[in-house]
Amino acid sequence: MNRAAIISLALAALLAADLAIPPALAQTAEQGVVVAQNDVPRIFRFLFRDRRRQAPPPRFDLPRVVIPQFEQERPRVRRERRSRPAAPVVREVAAVEKAADAKRVLVVGDFMAGALAKGLADAYRENPNVVVVDASSGSSGLVRADYYNWPASLPGLVAGQKPDAILALVGGNDRQGIDTETGSYALGTDGWRTTYASRVAAFADALKASGKPALWVGLVPVSSSLMSRDYSAFNSIAREQLEAKGLRFIETWNGFADAEGKYVAVGPDVDGQSAQLRADDGLNFTRAGQRKLAFFVEQELNAILGGAAPVLAAIDPSATGEIAGPPIPGEPPPPQIGPMVNIDTLTAGDALSGPSGEAASGTAAATILRRLSGGEQPPAGRADNFLLAD
Repeated sequence: MNRAAIISLALAALLAADLAIPPALAQTAEQGVVVAQNDVPRIFRFLFRDRRRQAPPPRFDLPRVVIPQFEQERPRVRRERRSRPAAPVVREVAAVEKAADAKRVLVVGDFMAGALAKGLADAYRENPNVVVVDASSGSSGLVRADYYNWPASLPGLVAGQKPDAILALVGGNDRQGIDTETGSYALGTDGWRTTYASRVAAFADALKASGKPALWVGLVPVSSSLMSRDYSAFNSIAREQLEAKGLRFIETWNGFADAEGKYVAVGPDVDGQSAQLRADDGLNFTRAGQRKLAFFVEQELNAILGGAAPVLAAIDPSATGEIAGPPIPGEPPPPQIGPMVNIDTLTAGDALSGPSGEAASGTAAATILRRLSGGEQPPAGRADNFLLAD
């Protein structure tokens, strides 16, 4: 029997077996009528089945996508907020080793006083006879006595530091209302001016009561014209109160202003060279500005310290061969160096000697004094002559 016949017989047998099975047409009445299912012979279902539905889904080797697992956010540790102490951290500013009997200069006030202390430290950096003590509190003033009370705190500072001189510079933070037991006063009102004048007087009394020589250094202009106007008004109040009590007010405005009394960021430094004097914020000082701020008090401070700060001595090259040196045969003599003039003792009538020995005019000397000393009174109507009107 050939292969085709065998296959035909097998198919016939399967067909006969499938047709011999009767479909379930009905059940008992209790179970209800059931429609016959799968009444198509199995042989046909096998031969004509939908192979697409039976085929397994194709597999594709897709790249594995890694979904990052985010770490659970760590609980934040709450840091305990510590209120910044109002009391200043007293610092001795020194570069060289100071003598045991060195004179001590106590600087008190706000952030401008801190700049003054740094400038003085530069001024006396190589002088072992002067120690600068920075007792400034940057955010302090005379308006917020609840934050820091300078009249009440000064006696303790003096007792602890035992200064030979005291410098005060304050007012930079005082552009705000004043609260008193009798009421609150807005900046610039009559009540504010009266109260602020009494605060200045109280601080001046504390300076006098210390028994130490004291100087009050004035505020300087800033980039904000409104702030500069108020600072000038504060200077007027301070000058009036200090003069009434016999204390010296040091004018510094001119050294940081133009010819009209307005703020400038660049100007001559203590060497007469153009330099950046103020920081980019238009409020603070650069190192050159700090040094220039200190210049305005050096002359009177040196007088108070009783010669502790040595002045430049006039050098005569012809008096000794140690400076110019002996003449060398066959070579021209070295140029003669004129005498050095101490700028602290310069007056408008003095002459400045150049390398050639020719005297500069009194006008040049007066110009240097105007640019550096700032001692002249501002003319009426200028930005820094802001007198308070009723």
